[in-house]
Amino acid sequence: MRSRGGDNPAPFSIPLPGKKLGLALSSGGARGTAHIGVLKALEEAGFSPAAIAGTSVGAWVGGCYAAGVPLEELARYWKELRWYGVGRHLIPGPVWRGWTSGNSLLRAVKKLVGNVRIEDLEIPFIAVATDLATGEAIWIREGPLAEAICASGAVPGLVVPRPWNGRWLIDGGVVDPLPVEAVRSLGAEVVVAVDVLVCPAEKQFLNPNVFKVLFQMSTIFQKRISQLEAETQRPDLLLQPRFGPNPPRYANIGRAVEVGYQEMRRHLPRLRELLGP
Repeated sequence: MRSRGGDNPAPFSIPLPGKKLGLALSSGGARGTAHIGVLKALEEAGFSPAAIAGTSVGAWVGGCYAAGVPLEELARYWKELRWYGVGRHLIPGPVWRGWTSGNSLLRAVKKLVGNVRIEDLEIPFIAVATDLATGEAIWIREGPLAEAICASGAVPGLVVPRPWNGRWLIDGGVVDPLPVEAVRSLGAEVVVAVDVLVCPAEKQFLNPNVFKVLFQMSTIFQKRISQLEAETQRPDLLLQPRFGPNPPRYANIGRAVEVGYQEMRRHLPRLRELLGP
């Protein structure tokens, strides 16, 4: 497992707080790169999460971080992805359960985290997926980390459902896009939830087609579920980074990392109060 800080370790000089900090990182596609900025701001402030739960891209960022992958490496991966890199992961396969098998993405994740298992991580971690048969939210607490990350992000219709202990799993954002309850189950006492999901009102439809309508339908129900989770599960801090008129895309993440960084910095005074001396 690689050191989180690489050659330049993050400054963890501030004593660890008395209460356990937990992060709930939402789904949200390319917008999830803002999670990297949130973690960067926490590192600089001297806070180390005691537990992380992530859904889809939140599982990707949170799982890699828990495995010790430096934030600079995660940011570089996304910045270099572009359309060519996305296309490599979306080559159609011979199966009819999804557009692509997802095996290319699995290989990419393994290059970052290797064959580490979730139960061996220094930071307790849960990847959230959805049971295709029952609609149940599945909290993956053990097993190969790379496989869990890919199961959590298996977008329905795009990526083939991933097999896991006799189940077929798809993207956790279908039923649990903001995994507050999951991170609390790991013992987190102060939960910071980061919601990077698209707000439906951002989309303009001058000439809607079937693909835009289906995408908007998914956007509406995921955002609504995340709002309900925030209302019922009440994270101690809810961060909702605002990306402005040029939100991040897979072809270009733009300022997403910086936006997440600034959003977390804005909430640091309140976080210090919540964590105590």
